[in-house]
Amino acid sequence: MLAGDRFVVVSTDRISFDADTFTKLYLPIIGRDAYALYQVLKISDSGKITFFLEYLNFGPNQFEAALDHLSALDLIKVYDHHAEFYIEMQSPKTYDAFMKDDLLKQLLWSKIDQNRFNQAFVSTDKKTKGQEISKKFYEIYHPQGNESFASQPISDVKKDEESFNMGAFELAMKDQKMTFSHENQDKLMLYQLAQRFDKSWYDLFTLAKTTQNPDATMNGARLAQQLSALTEPSSVLTAVEKPVEELIRVAKMHVSKPDGSDGPIQFLQQLRKNTGGTTSSGELRLLNELKVQSIPDEVQNIMLHYVLVQRKNPTLNAAFLHQLANECLQNQVFTAQKAVTWFMNREKRQKEKQTKFERNPRVVKKSPEWSNANYVEHTTSETKAKFAELQKKMRKENGNGIHR
Repeated sequence: MLAGDRFVVVSTDRISFDADTFTKLYLPIIGRDAYALYQVLKISDSGKITFFLEYLNFGPNQFEAALDHLSALDLIKVYDHHAEFYIEMQSPKTYDAFMKDDLLKQLLWSKIDQNRFNQAFVSTDKKTKGQEISKKFYEIYHPQGNESFASQPISDVKKDEESFNMGAFELAMKDQKMTFSHENQDKLMLYQLAQRFDKSWYDLFTLAKTTQNPDATMNGARLAQQLSALTEPSSVLTAVEKPVEELIRVAKMHVSKPDGSDGPIQFLQQLRKNTGGTTSSGELRLLNELKVQSIPDEVQNIMLHYVLVQRKNPTLNAAFLHQLANECLQNQVFTAQKAVTWFMNREKRQKEKQTKFERNPRVVKKSPEWSNANYVEHTTSETKAKFAELQKKMRKENGNGIHR
């Protein structure tokens, strides 16, 4: 949006607005800028965007951010009609409707303490034109520690936005004796993932069950990684060599089951049978640390194969394994296929980097020949006589006050 673009506000006469409810419930979520902008939009008709910038003392980016926060919570809808923007006003929810909306309630509780919660509370011929460019909830509001998902590709959501049933999800968790790690943060993440990846509560629960922590608590980070991996275009296995295809198959087979059986530990023990040696208690602790770091089991298996088979290391070095784990997290390596490609090319990448940034050879200064212990004087008597004559002349000049 440019300051000179025109705006038209529609549906202001159909707004049902309770200032107390809006202030108590919406202000902590949308922030002061969006709160002030909504109040001005309610009494606006049409004009240029510069009106809002001057009236509210906003910069262009500040104004667009406020619009995004309002549209993400369905308080407005924004339509781009070339150099003219239609802004359709929506009514805030009443106190009761807000409290029945678990998403909004959890979002509010993430902003203010739950104990501070208190009771909270326009026909026109104009129609919207153009393509709707309102923001979705998951594009603006990110659960703490998961801002990185904002940069991931967004699916074309076709399901009803209210299709995620938190109540059914919680009942399924109770039946399977699962619990939240951090209830408020985990619930917000579930809403975000359901909308972003177009998943129902049952789809998410099925994945949450396979990615849960050993203590049967939900692992939100691992669940999000698994969803990201599932949406990546998978490589065609027939395009890779048979040994690599078999490695991927076995790595995917040895993943932890809900009862705690199988997983990277069993994969490691199988490797030991082939390469020889035993598995130490320290190595088992390392695998548990990788699980805490939310490295998927199938990626752990490829990592173990890389260290013990491809590099032929006899044991697992803690520092090196954590370095590999950080590389996977930083480069979004969450599937066996991607891990195989990543580790197969790792040595090549390091050599290229080393060649590119190779230090310039050191310049070594040679010592003068006369400093050598075996130096032999070859000066002729004639040269010595000329040098003695030069010394005598210089002493004479110095005596007469002449300095060269």
